[in-house]
Amino acid sequence: MSPSTPAAPTHTELRHPLTVRNGSATFIIALASLMMANLAPFIMTALGGLGFDIIESGNILTWALLASAATGLGSARLASGNRRRLLAIVGLAIATVAFGLSSVLTSPAAAVSGLIIGGAGIGAAISTSGAALAALRNPNRVSAASGLVNRILVTIILAVIPVLGITQGSVFGTLALISLAGLTLASWLPNTPEHAAPVEVTTSLKIAEPRRITIAGIALLIVFPLWGASEDAIWTMAPVLGDAVGISEQSLGFTLSLAAAGGILGMLLVTVFGNRLGRAIPLTIALVGGGVLKICIGFNTDSILLAALIICINTIYASAFALYLGTAAGLDARGRWSGPLIGAYLVGSSFAPLIGSALIDALGITTFTLITGLTSFAVIVPTVFVARASIAAERALAKSAPATA
Repeated sequence: MSPSTPAAPTHTELRHPLTVRNGSATFIIALASLMMANLAPFIMTALGGLGFDIIESGNILTWALLASAATGLGSARLASGNRRRLLAIVGLAIATVAFGLSSVLTSPAAAVSGLIIGGAGIGAAISTSGAALAALRNPNRVSAASGLVNRILVTIILAVIPVLGITQGSVFGTLALISLAGLTLASWLPNTPEHAAPVEVTTSLKIAEPRRITIAGIALLIVFPLWGASEDAIWTMAPVLGDAVGISEQSLGFTLSLAAAGGILGMLLVTVFGNRLGRAIPLTIALVGGGVLKICIGFNTDSILLAALIICINTIYASAFALYLGTAAGLDARGRWSGPLIGAYLVGSSFAPLIGSALIDALGITTFTLITGLTSFAVIVPTVFVARASIAAERALAKSAPATA
């Protein structure tokens, strides 16, 4: 190699190192992107305080989450390019103003409009934070670290809001403050790595890697929201499940806070082990365990046991969520699949309140939890396929470094 010939990038140079600046921006904006889903039980309560019944509240929350999902999916291509930061700034600015107005407006219709517009704005956080995760090294560990920050802050928020009172002001105001925090950090989001597309052929599978990545990516965008809908249906319907066994509003808030804290353990496990355990086996264990526990809720009549089940389910959910994000980020360093992933997730999540309330009303709690549990089992096979493809894509990206140089 002559002195003027640029050195080929190594595997670690293909993605950016995690720093305080790009990490804080990515993690806080990721927190903002999922805060509506995390606060779903409280949003349902706040909407009830505005005079809406459970079906109406579920419909409103569904539309707000769908607005987020639509914006996230629609802006995914832009988020994987060089206008990632501008997209985040515009979307989070809209979300901050809209959520802020919805927290203080006295008209129920105006408050609901603010919630839905804010949801649309937060869609930019969904695509930009998802794409940014793929730009950082070690997708498993970075996704888990992002989730760890999310779980810690959500745990605190879920504990504080019931103390303040679950009201329009406290719940919607929290959404506005988180959006504002993301807005102030948006200019620090990491850019797309220069060498991002794997070009090698996975010889063991005898299939062109780009084609396999595309198939796996599409499968992931279908599987993840299906699984997410089953998980968030349990989470969103927690007040209904709690009422059935006699849990008070304060106790339920404490339980949800502990459940978020349980998620910290799940994220820690993924953070510590990184890629050492791969993705297929841990995801399979999580899906089986989560499915069994969701089914158990339907046969439970004890308030303490219900609280324990919700905590365990959320612990498993958190680790699986991080692994799914790591899987998407591993498929493409540009964020081509991790960018729209949360948007796709929220498509499923947005229907969780509607589906959950409808199933419980029509079929009862036992059948509702059985359906959500079986969903976890149904997605195991495609999840394993996608997880294996993701690991293969990372190896191909590493091998492609000399070729792309």
